[in-house]
Amino acid sequence: MNNKTTLSLISLLVFPLLAEECQTQARTLDELFTVECECKIPHYSCDECRYELGLVKLDPSLIRTAGKTNGLLTIRPVTLQNAQSLLPLHGEIVLNDTSLTHISPRVAGTVRAIMAALGKTVKTGDVLFEIESPELGLAIGTYRKNKTLAALALKNLDREKSLVAQKLSPEADLVDAQMKYDEYRVELESAGNALAVMGLDATAIDTLTADGQAGKPSVLPVLAPQNGTVIQKHLNNGETIERGQDVLTVADLSSVWVWLEVYENDLPSLTAAANKSALRVQVKVSSLPERIFEGTIDLIGAIMDEDTRTVKIRAVLSNAEGLLRPGMFCSANVVFETPEQVIAVPKSALMSDEGKNFVFCMVRDGFALRTDVDCGRYFADSVEIIRGLKKGTPIVTEGAFVLKSDVLRAKMGAGCAD
Repeated sequence: MNNKTTLSLISLLVFPLLAEECQTQARTLDELFTVECECKIPHYSCDECRYELGLVKLDPSLIRTAGKTNGLLTIRPVTLQNAQSLLPLHGEIVLNDTSLTHISPRVAGTVRAIMAALGKTVKTGDVLFEIESPELGLAIGTYRKNKTLAALALKNLDREKSLVAQKLSPEADLVDAQMKYDEYRVELESAGNALAVMGLDATAIDTLTADGQAGKPSVLPVLAPQNGTVIQKHLNNGETIERGQDVLTVADLSSVWVWLEVYENDLPSLTAAANKSALRVQVKVSSLPERIFEGTIDLIGAIMDEDTRTVKIRAVLSNAEGLLRPGMFCSANVVFETPEQVIAVPKSALMSDEGKNFVFCMVRDGFALRTDVDCGRYFADSVEIIRGLKKGTPIVTEGAFVLKSDVLRAKMGAGCAD
């Protein structure tokens, strides 16, 4: 068989397939629902080969509605959206300085017990560590003494009031008793304030100064001032630490900062946009290439780096899952809204196969139809569609990947004809 004959046979075999494909693509919606498959039944109703038309029949239980939020599929009409421009930047994830605390003891002493391990999550009021402090012991002794003297002075004052009322004691004795009580009361308040400055609240003061604590070592519990994670620890059992010594750092990592560098030429447009409204920023890190972290720019630096000719800007990112770690390098896009209106679909709605982009449009009787589209610009959350969709067309915006697996079954062979 010569080459010419071979090419002729290939043409005879391939041409009908190409013709059928072109005919399928040219079918109207009415034709899609009237054509019959090889089993001589309406093609759209055949569970075995409906996918050849690009049709998927939707189970109503999969569709998310106002009253049912656990569905896999979300359907929304195509709308006009504001076009966006993106400014690509690079930077670094850092700690949010407003949500961390450096823990220092307020008295000198010896570490008796440590409850907060490095990396441990703590809550406000948790005991981080305990120190045994002679200074605390003296302060507790002073408080106990003044508490006892104030109590005795109060009893004496009440006695003098009773005697004066019965005219059994002169007014001068009542004045002296009142002055003595006021003196001890002020001394007691001063001793209580001294304990409060050491980090004790009212409950802790009552506990440590109770009669049953007399003669026992004076132990100061150091409490966590906030919720967070212990990210630094410079503390060991038996170690003597000084007042004000930085021994622990607790940080709330549910939010972090990202510092980004903006070149001088991009600064005017960024500043102008930030003066109008808060600017969104989308951040990605190399360890999680599929995740996008949303944030808001809250600071534009006032000083330009003379070497790099850049200005630092800061954004706050939510980090509820703890995936972002301070010290990570990142890439980011600052999102600028423009007044231009375009047809665009969410990125989650856009599917692709072999270089072709498509979405699933809702057609009659609860069917979704694969519809090829041509894409334009890619925005922060959406993609511009320049051909294939009209405003108002209902499409699957979330969960389209579920439908994609069904229509691609055509690659595995013919339908009910096999």
